[in-house]
Amino acid sequence: MLTLFDFGLLPFYLSFIIVVYLSIQRKREKDNPAYKYFVKGLIAKITGGILLCIVYTKYYNGGDTTAYHESSVYLYNLFFKHPNIWLKIMLNDLRWENYYYFDGYTGYPGFYRDAQSFTVVRLTCLFQFFSFNSYLITTVLLATFCYQGIWRLYLVFCELYPTIHRAFFFSILLVPSVVFWGSGVLKDSYTLTAGCWFTYSFFRIFIRPKRLLLNIITAFLSGWLLIQIKPYILLALLPGAFIWLTLHYTRQIESLSAKIILTPFLGGIVFLGGYFTISSIQSNLQQYSSIEKVIEKASVTQQDLKQDYYQGNSFDIGRFDNSISGILSKFPSAFTAGLFRPFIWEARNPVMLIAGLENAFMLGLTIFIFFRIGLLAFFRAVISNPLIFFSLIFSIFFSFFVGLTTANFGALVRYKIPALPFYFSSILIVYNLYVKKTVDKSQISERLPLAGDASIA
Repeated sequence: MLTLFDFGLLPFYLSFIIVVYLSIQRKREKDNPAYKYFVKGLIAKITGGILLCIVYTKYYNGGDTTAYHESSVYLYNLFFKHPNIWLKIMLNDLRWENYYYFDGYTGYPGFYRDAQSFTVVRLTCLFQFFSFNSYLITTVLLATFCYQGIWRLYLVFCELYPTIHRAFFFSILLVPSVVFWGSGVLKDSYTLTAGCWFTYSFFRIFIRPKRLLLNIITAFLSGWLLIQIKPYILLALLPGAFIWLTLHYTRQIESLSAKIILTPFLGGIVFLGGYFTISSIQSNLQQYSSIEKVIEKASVTQQDLKQDYYQGNSFDIGRFDNSISGILSKFPSAFTAGLFRPFIWEARNPVMLIAGLENAFMLGLTIFIFFRIGLLAFFRAVISNPLIFFSLIFSIFFSFFVGLTTANFGALVRYKIPALPFYFSSILIVYNLYVKKTVDKSQISERLPLAGDASIA
């Protein structure tokens, strides 16, 4: 899959991309210090994509990412033979009569029966027009494209908490799992960037309004993309986003009595808006369109755990009955699995070991912050900062869902990546606020006169 042709093209593409991004960085760094990390983050993203190509071709001998690429090449070939059929398929017309236009010349793409997976094929096909059908170059172009989403998420956090933009560089742009699994030809790359774009657009529409029409279109497109590939990510984003909106506007009310009166009113409006939003997309959510279907999927996952083909790579959160109370009873174990597993001792290969080390660091950092600032102070900081509240609601809810419905560690380390930038960044903000408050108190106490000071006599 990787040839000398791929590596021969690589320097030219990398040089062009980096030159373009350096020029953007130089223009914008003067007004926004966060752009100091613009090219560094891009290089990390592209490096992650290249490493994923090498691992999948040399270690795994192929997998989903190579199959997606091959299928996209076959779809690309169809453009030159039957452009009208190609356009129909690109517009999601996946009737079987269209598939019969593929032949030995074009090749027969996989995933046609799975509309969510074939969305990845359709989108990746567009990159073939610029990559000479090279798997490596396609990955580099896709990583560059997807970088725009996570960079926008970085800008959101930096705009609200500019003093710790360097910490956000590590917690958003350099998380190893996010860099690796979110940069290749996989569902996860598309859904990660879509989730980040949706968050940024929501921020620009409701929190810090700017370029409303453009951001409304971006929010619609990113939401559509999530629905097409992994609708549960959008379902996890929406509750926190509507709470973020409510907290943001109630904080603008200075009068305590007005706040008490208006908060339920604003909350009700936001709740109704959220209800109608979810209702309008419910028909497109398929197996996630109702609580009953989610429970059914979780139950199927439990049965799947008993199969032998995972070869010790599965995890089990324990039995539960098919009811809401049964699902909720598994919240601690499912959340822990979704965010902090695999543990180091559960790693069965080098890729899992790296994920285990990352999880150990994240768990250790969480415990350290909890013990350092205290549980009460932690929750007080969360409630008083809408972005932190949104980030934690999303990451906790999403991690619980992933832990509940995922059967093995190989899938888990990929599925969990949308939560990691939000979770890492939110707990870093909490710790930074604690440190800042501690420093401010110490400075005030140093300025206060002592009891025996002559200045108070």
